[in-house]
Amino acid sequence: MKVSKVSRAVVAFISLIAFGAVLSAKQASAAKPEIDCSKIRGACYFCGDAEQARRELGYGKRVNLNAVRFWTSQGQYEKRGDDYIADIVKFVRVCDESGYKCMPILFNGNGLNPATIEPDAYPKADAFATALVNALKDEPGLLMFDIMNEPLCCPYVNAAPKEEREARVEKIWAFLRHEIAVVQQVAPDALTTVGYTTAWEIEESTAKMLDVLSFHDYNDTREKIGANFKLAQEWGQKLNKQVMNTEMGCLARANPYELVLKFSNEANMGWFVFELMIHGRCIDEHGVFYSDGTIRDAGTIAAMFGCYRNRDAKTVVPTNPNREGKVDRALALLRDALKEYTSDAFDYRRSDKKKLLDACEVGANLLEACELVPMSELPTTQIEAFRNDPNADLWEIRKFAYRLAKRLEEVAQIF
Repeated sequence: MKVSKVSRAVVAFISLIAFGAVLSAKQASAAKPEIDCSKIRGACYFCGDAEQARRELGYGKRVNLNAVRFWTSQGQYEKRGDDYIADIVKFVRVCDESGYKCMPILFNGNGLNPATIEPDAYPKADAFATALVNALKDEPGLLMFDIMNEPLCCPYVNAAPKEEREARVEKIWAFLRHEIAVVQQVAPDALTTVGYTTAWEIEESTAKMLDVLSFHDYNDTREKIGANFKLAQEWGQKLNKQVMNTEMGCLARANPYELVLKFSNEANMGWFVFELMIHGRCIDEHGVFYSDGTIRDAGTIAAMFGCYRNRDAKTVVPTNPNREGKVDRALALLRDALKEYTSDAFDYRRSDKKKLLDACEVGANLLEACELVPMSELPTTQIEAFRNDPNADLWEIRKFAYRLAKRLEEVAQIF
């Protein structure tokens, strides 16, 4: 059957429209989600137990946290396969149900095994990345993928002979470029980032491939923190990408949560603290919440809401615990409680435990309310321990009461 030129033109036109529709659909399906990174308020956290995770994530909701960043493991995948991936999916769903979006980290620069970034090791890394990304790419709880945490923060680079360092660094960047491409091919509509150790580590060839730039800050002075944030913002402007801080806060690195949160908030930048819970290897230098939901530092919680301590020497008002004579009365209570005698000789065993501890509590509350004692060594902690111990040593309680009285005299300048 012959087809007229007009008919062929019509068919061609219809086919063109159909092709355009298919192309538009593909483009729409591959469109990156639009997010405002400045609204991200997150914490690094992972827990394989669903009940525990729900409870601890609930603590974070008290301070309006909305995102979780967590590490995954190629080694665990190679040992456990699909069971490991299923556990990760379960955790992401628990987070989503608890009101959090997730940022899984695929690879980790810390303690990097150089054998895992050799070109002949790429297939194993690709298999892990593909399995994880395929499992998570359509999860509503996914925020974005962090392809690698702190790529250059490892002995492989830091302990490298001077003549080898540049080649080792480039090997890491080559691995990273490869894995960014793998993730973007498996999940073209998923967002990607890399957790650069600092803004000074941001590397242009990898950064250009990413949707969002992220960096960490563990600096120990305001000047250094400010310079790190400033450089990160400059990178964002240069590459026209959003920037956020995905790790910060370490008590043992002179990097208080309150301080670095202030820089993040003033820069209108999303953030993740390291870490949500006080537990594990980093128990004495990281973490916001204890397992029962109590906190280590009220200043951190305040900073999460944009409230900070006054550090202006011209306007700070020193507290005065004896403003209404309460220190005088507390000292009188302590002296009275410490004067326990038999008819003819001093005997501490006749001391009244409750009377001693009640007097101590009045003094302790004055010191704590005015922040005149370390918040990590609250005297009320010891008082409660004495109260709850039926075998508490009365001599130890008396020594505690005496030291408390001396501290009150010192801060109230009474002699």
